[in-house]
Amino acid sequence: MRCTKYILSTLVLALMALACEDAYNDKVDPSKTDYLGNEEPQTTELDTWLLNSFTYPFNIEVKYRWDASEGDIYRTLVPPKVSQIKPVMETVNDVWITPYSEIAGGTFIKTYCPKQFLLVGSAHYNPDGTFTLGTAEGGRKVVLYVVNNFSPTERSALKTMMHIVHHEFGHILNQKVSYPSAFRDITAGLYTSDWRFNSVTQARANGFITNYAMASPDEDFVEMVATMLIEGREGYEAILECETNAPSLEMLRKKEQLVVQYYKEAFNIDFYGLQSKVQEAINELAPPQGGPEELPPLFDVWGYGKEKTSVRFDLSTLNQPAEFTGRFNQDNRVLHNNGLALDYNFKMSFTAEDELALRIYYYNLNDENRVYQQANFYYTLIQRDDGSIIISASFADENGYYLEGLKATALPSFFANRTFTIDWLQTCSDEVYVGFHLKDNPETFCYGMLEN
Repeated sequence: MRCTKYILSTLVLALMALACEDAYNDKVDPSKTDYLGNEEPQTTELDTWLLNSFTYPFNIEVKYRWDASEGDIYRTLVPPKVSQIKPVMETVNDVWITPYSEIAGGTFIKTYCPKQFLLVGSAHYNPDGTFTLGTAEGGRKVVLYVVNNFSPTERSALKTMMHIVHHEFGHILNQKVSYPSAFRDITAGLYTSDWRFNSVTQARANGFITNYAMASPDEDFVEMVATMLIEGREGYEAILECETNAPSLEMLRKKEQLVVQYYKEAFNIDFYGLQSKVQEAINELAPPQGGPEELPPLFDVWGYGKEKTSVRFDLSTLNQPAEFTGRFNQDNRVLHNNGLALDYNFKMSFTAEDELALRIYYYNLNDENRVYQQANFYYTLIQRDDGSIIISASFADENGYYLEGLKATALPSFFANRTFTIDWLQTCSDEVYVGFHLKDNPETFCYGMLEN
């Protein structure tokens, strides 16, 4: 045994000597490495700005350099673009930190803020067909996804991003001080894990401000907080006026009262004052669009070879009519029964002067990396003298015929062989989209956002 110990000791000394003589050993300065021995990146102008804007005043670390261990190792995520970091965090400061600081005082954010923001370029896709845009972990860390698609001057993108921040911060506040237990009783028995199969219209008819609010009382409360703040008093009131019935309006008013009461009693915050500050910040960054009458004719900007070629439908955020979302849900259930799922985003795109393609995306539920398949359904487009459009089914590609074989074509058939009036559409909250109204029945419609 003594001999063995001696040999091992000699071997260690020999290895240490070799390490000292390694020609590459002096390339790494130990004072500039992390605990794994990796060289620390150089501090950039962006790093300095983040330190001065978030870390030093609020003790918030903003992490954007890619570290796969920080995210979900079972999902394929994309790093954020460095050019996107400052616009995102400036918006976070303007629409979250500043309004709270002005209403609640300078120490409020320092006391209750999360200690880290982690930025991810892409969305976090879930096996059930939904995708996560943000999370809050134990009141310490907020993860923001879809950073690479963010533009602070695009009102819908700004509202979506900041809805996430206010939603997650609501969870953090609830972890510090619980919201009133009476809130849980207002729509007791209506919460469901299958909230994704309810449209926003159905949710609001049942006393929920969004369909995700139906997931649980906790999500319901913070969805009320986020929606009231992001929509502002005027936008929120417009939603209640035209998207509720008498019973659901009463339930939402009760929830609103408990939110206002909670903020006052738990944190001495005037919620309506906070709401005004948040709305002022949003309007400053991305002023409301003009109404349809102030916009150019739709087909001057949307069409083959035009500035915009696609209309994107997003069933996770837009309040589509029940028939339209019902068709999506019908197809999604069929695919679920076959181990597949539809993505909640799909497009109608011009592929020629007189041709449109409905592009639907689906994937295998058992595929951890989520490799998408694209199914295309093609339609011929005929414009009539009265301005209406006849959309006639033409053909599908291989994946489209595959979905037809599964009998998952309720959504494509919504557009097939029908006459539509297609024009700008203004929602209750004054946002402007592209609307497809059935000519003979204008109450049957859908709407989406213009894209390239």
